[in-house]
Amino acid sequence: MNKKISIIIPIYNASAYLEKCLQSVCNQTYPKLEVICIDDGSTDESGVIAEAFAQKDDRFVVIHKENGGESNARNVGLLRCTGDCIGFLDCDDWIEPEMYESLLATMDKYDVDMVASSWFNDTETQSTEIMNKLPVTENVIHRELLLEYVYKRDSYRGFAYMWNKLYRRELLWDQNKPILFNEKLQLGGDVLFLSEMILKTKKAKYVDKAFYHYFQREDSGCHTMNIDKRMDWLTAYKMIINNFEKEKIDVHILELVKRFLAYHSSNVAQIAYEQRDKKALQRCQDIMKRYSFEYIKTNEEHIDRIDRFKRILNYI
Repeated sequence: MNKKISIIIPIYNASAYLEKCLQSVCNQTYPKLEVICIDDGSTDESGVIAEAFAQKDDRFVVIHKENGGESNARNVGLLRCTGDCIGFLDCDDWIEPEMYESLLATMDKYDVDMVASSWFNDTETQSTEIMNKLPVTENVIHRELLLEYVYKRDSYRGFAYMWNKLYRRELLWDQNKPILFNEKLQLGGDVLFLSEMILKTKKAKYVDKAFYHYFQREDSGCHTMNIDKRMDWLTAYKMIINNFEKEKIDVHILELVKRFLAYHSSNVAQIAYEQRDKKALQRCQDIMKRYSFEYIKTNEEHIDRIDRFKRILNYI
């Protein structure tokens, strides 16, 4: 294995977590790395911490820029990276030492476009390895089955996110230009980007071992109460549905994606109700009504979810 792996790390005000994150990259058993740290206008010591790593390890590249959001920072990394394979790491997370050696070995052995692995859900007090409820094939995974694994999340939690994967460079490039994150989305850019990668994937492989530690922060973007930001999540899923319909993706997969749109709409509706934002509540309820059939159908085993969904639909 002589391929270079580029690891793209967007950084914003993460001084409390960043050293652990970057040290976990230094500790990788696979040495041929290009670590691109994009300091997205941090106002704490994050930029200083990143520079300290670059001074002692020439594999690190630090780019300082005005704040433009996570998607913009990742795009800066994509435009700068030179690796044969690409990985993404969030600045408050960390990885096991053998992660990229294991994923690259699997990519080379099976000649696939993407390799996924399981992950840990971490809090301040505990670390929980995420397990798939149903078995995953040991064979090469083709696009149709990969779509099933990614969007049937109750059964296959190990596939859901973009950061527990290694991507062949060609997968992220189209006519010598990188496929970029949608910078108009304050939230959901990663969800949309992963869907675009899946559509391009011909062959993938799963490593049934957890390497990535996702740190569950109470103040992370996905926990925001900002309705406008949350609405972008809904926009991302609408775009995925539109892209999948154009690609004539199987109706079963479309139902699973519509389920996510309905679910996130119910979450925003709950926030809008609590904040007494009637306009936002109505917008979300309209989406919920449109996809209530798919939501109920794909949650038949979860009566509590259906009851909650119907209750929110009746909010005034």
